[in-house]
Amino acid sequence: MGGLRAIAGSALIAAACLLVACEDAEPAAHGARPETVEEFFAELEQAIQKDGKVFHATVELRAVDNGVEGLWATTEGWVQDGAERARAHWQKGPGNTNDIAERTVHIYDPDGVYSANLDGDDDPGFRRRTEAENCLADAPTPIVAQVACGFLPFGGPDWQLSVEQSKFEGRATVALVGTYAVSSPVGSEEFPVGGPTPHPVMTAATRAVYTLHLDAASHLPVASVSWVDSDPDRKVFGSEARFQTEFLDDSSLPNDWFDPRSIGYVPPAEQERRVLEDPKLGTPVYWLGRSFDPQNGLPPLGSLYVNGYQPGRQRGGDEPNIQIGLRSSGRGGMVRLDHYPPGDWEAFKQRLGGNFPWTWCSEMREFTVGAAKVTILAGYESFPYDLDPGAVTVVPVTPGHDPPPVQGTLTVPPLKTEPCPATPPDRFMAEVRFPDATVVINGPLGYGGQDGRPWGAYDTAEALEVVARALRPRQQGE
Repeated sequence: MGGLRAIAGSALIAAACLLVACEDAEPAAHGARPETVEEFFAELEQAIQKDGKVFHATVELRAVDNGVEGLWATTEGWVQDGAERARAHWQKGPGNTNDIAERTVHIYDPDGVYSANLDGDDDPGFRRRTEAENCLADAPTPIVAQVACGFLPFGGPDWQLSVEQSKFEGRATVALVGTYAVSSPVGSEEFPVGGPTPHPVMTAATRAVYTLHLDAASHLPVASVSWVDSDPDRKVFGSEARFQTEFLDDSSLPNDWFDPRSIGYVPPAEQERRVLEDPKLGTPVYWLGRSFDPQNGLPPLGSLYVNGYQPGRQRGGDEPNIQIGLRSSGRGGMVRLDHYPPGDWEAFKQRLGGNFPWTWCSEMREFTVGAAKVTILAGYESFPYDLDPGAVTVVPVTPGHDPPPVQGTLTVPPLKTEPCPATPPDRFMAEVRFPDATVVINGPLGYGGQDGRPWGAYDTAEALEVVARALRPRQQGE
């Protein structure tokens, strides 16, 4: 952690969940009281599992920040029998002034975390867990850590942990006690000289303390509290939450409750299929398949990626309808296929005017493959990289701009230099015109787009001919 303010804020709040078990939670007697950290977590993991049941908890987390107390968040969590999957709902409280999402939902499984912002525009996403997200790194599994920390989506400091026999509000408990040394005097990174005057509690603190209580009989969470040693009563900084727990029948929840799809998550393979088969694309999809091995000395390609732009967009924009790419496993190169409705690619080049990289000092070769007309363009990567920086002024091209920029005007300067280089061309692209679509292979997407480094071995006229001849319509379901 960077300093005491962070600990008193996110780390203390994240770790300081006051967990109070409901009276109707069915207790279960366990073995001897745990004496080690490993035994403590083992008993907690066993306590939250019950055959045919789902552990359910609702948490109200209250925090004290600079003497002001308020509801920081409400969380609700469910743990599937077996403790391999969990689901948590987060609701930001009125006392939380941080600029974060108001409502989020998370599903935890052995692979990682699936998250959705219920009030945002972003699609639900997936991420692998990191150690920084685990508020109790000593917990045997991330799910056990989530329960112990009140299903809060935050990490915490590296607590020094021990186990004690204790009490909470008169109830016998087994307590996990964590401590963390802190030091934030004026002049430190936390409180630089000349900055805002820190509260004396902040500069006087030497240790942060975290205590998680388990009921001595059931080993279910009872309470957890955090504070700094300069403020043990949590008058200035600290937090607590109240936890209501119960066990639910599996059948009381939807069958897909722990499935990421239930929060709107779409797996990459399904996202890809939706883009490739979108009826609004306006063009068929021509591709090389999910992998491509020309067997002629060129590196094989895999690692398929698909980008959908604006299916059904207004005609005349500069973006392709769809973009398909294949990369080699090493640095051998890649191929990118940009799809345009007939005529749109030509309109894009017109708007670029003299800034289309192959306008000047270029060569071309044309041939046909079935119903497709193929044009391979050969030019030079020296435009504009070898130009005097003052000779070219980059002006953004507005999609659909009417009238289009005029070649050679001051607003859209051409990339022409004379005389043309005497060396052979070193940058290549291809245009494949089918009756119902134009597929541009390794072409530019904007001004100065002739950098050939990503294409590697596929930046030759011979390689592009191989690719153009191999293009085929994608069949549904491929």
